[in-house]
Amino acid sequence: MSLLYKDLPNNRAVKEEGEGRGEMATARFYIKDKVREVGYRVHIMQKILNSGLKGTVINLADGRVEVRLEGEKERIDDFYEELKSGKNKPELAEKPDIYDLEFNAELIVPDSMVSSQALVIEQLGKGIVYIAGMSERIGGMSERIEKMDENITGMRGEMRDGFKSLPKEMAKELKDLLEGKK
Repeated sequence: MSLLYKDLPNNRAVKEEGEGRGEMATARFYIKDKVREVGYRVHIMQKILNSGLKGTVINLADGRVEVRLEGEKERIDDFYEELKSGKNKPELAEKPDIYDLEFNAELIVPDSMVSSQALVIEQLGKGIVYIAGMSERIGGMSERIEKMDENITGMRGEMRDGFKSLPKEMAKELKDLLEGKK
C-alpha cells in the first residue's frame, strides 16, 4: 500500500486522510570525518526538507555535526540508513562516519524552515567574507602588476639606451682589435 504525504506549513508531513500515522519520535545522530566546509549541513538540510521530517543540522565545537529529527520512527530510520549508505553525499565530502542514532522523547527539534533559513544566512555570510578576501587579494595583485609594468618599462628604456651606444662600443672594439690593442 502506497502512503501519500502532504507538506504542512510547519514542515511536518502527515498521511492523507484515512491513513493511520506511524509511531512519532524524535532522534539525533552524529556525523564526523571531513564534514565541515564541504556543504554537508546544506546537503542534509535539503534532504530533511524533502523528507517530510522536521529537523536541523548543527556544527558542534568538537568538529562533528549533529542531526536532529522529528517524525515517524520508521522514516527517521530510513533517513539515517540512507545517509549511512553514503550513496548520496556532497561532492567534496569523503566517506563520513555516521553513528549513534538515538531516539529520545525529550529532545527538542527546531522548526526545519527556521533552521534552513539560519543555515542559508550563515552560508551567505561565509560567502561574503570569502569574496571580500578575494577582492583584497586581487587588489594586492593589481598593485604588484603595476609595479611589474613600471619595472618592465624601465628595463625597456635601459635596453634601448644600451643598444644606442652598442654600435659605438662595437666599432671601438673592432678598431682596437685591428690595431692590435686587444
